[in-house]
Amino acid sequence: MAKNNSGDNRRNQARENARQIAAAQEKKEKTAKTILYVGIGVVVLVVAAVVAVLIFQQSKPGMTPANFVGGGVSIAKDGKVVQPKQMPDGEESDLPTPADAGAKENAATVTVYLDFQCPGCKAFEDANTPTLEKLADEGSIVLEYKPVSILDRMSSGNEYSTRSANLAACVIDSQPETVRDFFPAMYAQQPEEQGNGRTDEELLKVAEDAGVDTSKKLQSDPEQTVKSCVTDQSFKDFVEKTSTQALDNGVEATPWVLINGKKTDKTSDPQALTLEILKATGEIKG
Repeated sequence: MAKNNSGDNRRNQARENARQIAAAQEKKEKTAKTILYVGIGVVVLVVAAVVAVLIFQQSKPGMTPANFVGGGVSIAKDGKVVQPKQMPDGEESDLPTPADAGAKENAATVTVYLDFQCPGCKAFEDANTPTLEKLADEGSIVLEYKPVSILDRMSSGNEYSTRSANLAACVIDSQPETVRDFFPAMYAQQPEEQGNGRTDEELLKVAEDAGVDTSKKLQSDPEQTVKSCVTDQSFKDFVEKTSTQALDNGVEATPWVLINGKKTDKTSDPQALTLEILKATGEIKG
């Protein structure tokens, strides 16, 4: 009997050892599953948070630069930035009216859609801006500039059209009084098509040489300066939006010039353009 009891004890002990081993293994597996599920839960929460942030950011309206109304900047006598003569539906502005800035009651609105990468825009600027500024100073017109970006493909991946239009928004937001010097400066250093465009540092240098203080804060976001606005492309969404709107409104190329909302083809003849403008104001009958 002693031998049988000893054999039974060994078998019982073996079973107990096996049970304990199985129990320990099961506990390990449960612990591993718990860790796995907790880890998956954390990952899911993190992914959900990232997605929520991205959705929130995409749903936010893009920041609009100060001193822009209707996707453009309007200029009256002595380069004074003003409201458009006809305010777009749903928009408001604290800028002075054209009349407050010396524009005549019958002043025409001359709208210029431009792309700083566009050679034709530079030619238009060189030929017509002295006359247009003179007409603005006389109160005969309100000159409205609408920078767009439709020629990014011409700057070898540099996206110069978008970045230069963003720079214009940064400058006009912060220091609208520099616009008459800034625009010619931009055209004076216009990069060749199919070239590499300009770097941020080069763009900022152009602005500084035109009298812009690139360390000055933005009106629309005092936490940003002109410099950070350029390097962060703070108005990129705005530029893309207004460029799309321009195309939707029938703009086919740049320069695209309107007189009181009607397209003119007199963009290369300053005398013919002036005549057409003065006819629109009623100062010349025709």
